[in-house]
Amino acid sequence: MSRFIQATTSDSGTVDYKYLRDIVLNIVIAAKDSTSGSLAWFLYMACKRPEVQEKIFDEVMEATNAGDSASIDEFLTSLTDQALNKMHYLHAALTETLRLYPSVPLVITDQSIN
Repeated sequence: MSRFIQATTSDSGTVDYKYLRDIVLNIVIAAKDSTSGSLAWFLYMACKRPEVQEKIFDEVMEATNAGDSASIDEFLTSLTDQALNKMHYLHAALTETLRLYPSVPLVITDQSIN
């Protein structure tokens, strides 16, 4: 997301929010079942567990070195690949959500039944 924001930011520093909205909608609609379903389950599970939300928040703040008073633009510039690689708890929470609620359900058939 931060890469799209950087790509849609003009030299004057303004962001083309309409273009950014179109990109986000395209991603969500193109992979609507898998992406939106996974995100919905992740957010639902995080909402049920405030302690998980707190751990994710703390990890993101530590990995990005963003202060509590950082603006959204400052936060987005600190959200780099290196920062994302430090977010092990967030990765584990997303992975566990996908394990519990797979985006593409497995259909196991019994091959012995004809």
